[in-house]
Order: sequence, then C-alpha cells, then structure tokens
Amino acid sequence: MASLSPSAGMPYVPRTDASLEELTHWKEQRSRVGVRVAALNEKRICYQCEELATGGVLGPQSLVFDDSDVRVALAADPRAPGHSIVVWKPHVQDFTALDDEAVTRLFTVCRDVAKALRAALLGVERVYQVSMCDGPLNHLHVQLIPRYSGVPIGSQRLVDARGPLLDGQQLAARIRGALDMQ
Repeated sequence: MASLSPSAGMPYVPRTDASLEELTHWKEQRSRVGVRVAALNEKRICYQCEELATGGVLGPQSLVFDDSDVRVALAADPRAPGHSIVVWKPHVQDFTALDDEAVTRLFTVCRDVAKALRAALLGVERVYQVSMCDGPLNHLHVQLIPRYSGVPIGSQRLVDARGPLLDGQQLAARIRGALDMQ
C-alpha cells in the first residue's frame, strides 16, 4: 500500500476551469498528437502499440495503473475529471478476441479503477464504461467516464465536450491511493 498524505483519504475535488494558457497548450498538444496518430494510421501502424513500445505518440501521461497486461492513464482530453483509458496491452481489436482469463483480468481492472474513481473524487455517482474500438486500426481499450452528482444521467455523457486534463499527476495519485486501499 502506498503511503498517503493526511488529506489523501479525503475525496478530491477536481479542478474543472482551465486558464487560457492551459487551453492553448492543450489544443496545441492535441493537434500534435493528432498528426502523429494520422501518420501512423497512414502507415497501418497501431498508434496504441507504438505508444506502448516507445512512449512517443501521446506525450506525457498521468498513469493510474500499469502492469504486464493493462495500462490505465487519465485521458489527456477528458469528458469529465477522472476520465480514464484502460488499455489492454497485447494487440487485439476488441474484447471478443480475449479468452476467459483475459476478459476477467481486463474487466476486474476496470471495476477496481471505477471503484477508486468513486472513492477518490468527490461527487462521482456512477462510472460509465465504454469500449468503442472503431478507428482505422483498432486496439482494445475501455474508457471509464465518471458522472458527477447533479449531472443528468444518460448516454449524452459520452459526447460531452472534451477539455484539457487539469492537475493530472495529483488526480492520478489520488486514484492510485484509492486503488491501493481496496
């Protein structure tokens, strides 16, 4: 179990308002990543496999969990604070290609991270789990999108506007702390 600061056990209130400088930086970074991904797609190279191998596609990430099978990082362009991307490291297009043991492993991690999101972030009532592998080169990943109290329920959350990841390292540390306490 990781050592936690005294306030780490208290639910964290994520920052949601970005400065003009943060928005500008995010838009520039998002554009650079888009160019890299498009270039890899054009060469028929899976950008997620390239990211896992080199770390040179997406830029710095706020990691929540990482082991030999699964990597969980906060989305660099979240739909809500805590929006996490759960990547199955071996290349498969979708979960139907996994055996029973792998499915259990992947969705156990998803469940545990969803519980950690609810424990670590003040106001998270529900965590949507979405897997839509529909790009030109599919690589299995699951998106965990928190829904906060006071936000209407329903699938419209899946198309909320994206924004910059704010205080990503602190947010990831809180979620990791909640994972460690499970």
